[in-house]
Amino acid sequence: MVRVLSPRESAAQAIGKFIVDFRHWLVPETRLLSRWKSQQHAYYVAEGRMVDDAPALIDSLRKAEAAVPMLVFAMKQVTAPPDLSQVIGMPFEKRVIIPTDPEKRQVIMRTEPRTYHVQLMFLTNDSDSAHAFASQFCSYIRLIEKRRIHVEYHLSPGITQPWHLTILDNSIYPDEITIEEANLKGALVDFDFSGLVPRVLKGLPPLYPEEFGPGSNLGGDTNNPNIPNRPGENPNGELGIVVQVDTHADLSGRRFVRGSIDPETRIITEEYIYL
Repeated sequence: MVRVLSPRESAAQAIGKFIVDFRHWLVPETRLLSRWKSQQHAYYVAEGRMVDDAPALIDSLRKAEAAVPMLVFAMKQVTAPPDLSQVIGMPFEKRVIIPTDPEKRQVIMRTEPRTYHVQLMFLTNDSDSAHAFASQFCSYIRLIEKRRIHVEYHLSPGITQPWHLTILDNSIYPDEITIEEANLKGALVDFDFSGLVPRVLKGLPPLYPEEFGPGSNLGGDTNNPNIPNRPGENPNGELGIVVQVDTHADLSGRRFVRGSIDPETRIITEEYIYL
């Protein structure tokens, strides 16, 4: 059984692939960059709380007994959502069909805008390699197609769907690290990934079992027992639909179109009827 990943874990997995893609793109201009490009492990993942704490990142690398050159990657979720001019979410509930659902079930979902702050620290033994890493990474990010990655968010056990995370134009901050050790040099690159996180409220099996009691895995107005049914809404929280309607197709009134919808499959059929 595939382990369900949280949105942050899904984003971290996608950024790991993004780092590997950069390593393929990079052209080594020093011996140490050539070594990093060909060594087995491309990066080391540090805890998100170590962002902006270079000594802690270096110490975590030592504890892992990783040798330089090495890229240390840390990521944390930004508490504040991205600006509305950058990412617009969908806080209201909408009925959709998930393309990756093999049964093509109709579900109710919403989306939330979210930003992740990413910090890459490249540690090596010479400043030329550190500067070259930062310079080439900034060139890599100038490519429009490299600024957007796909994140496979888990919507239900066994069902994922790719959503975008994008690096915005004004969020790349390369810098040099001041390190006490004379034989250790480092380059630092900070940037933000912003995008939407999907939430399925109804129509698919929930991500987590009800281990904390009934309703512990549900949310949204659709599942809220304190909200009375709105006009045109039936007791199970779904909006009522018209299953059949006749519309005149010409001014003579002798021909009209009868449209019908199957309440279960939501398939619409039309037939012309002549009087």
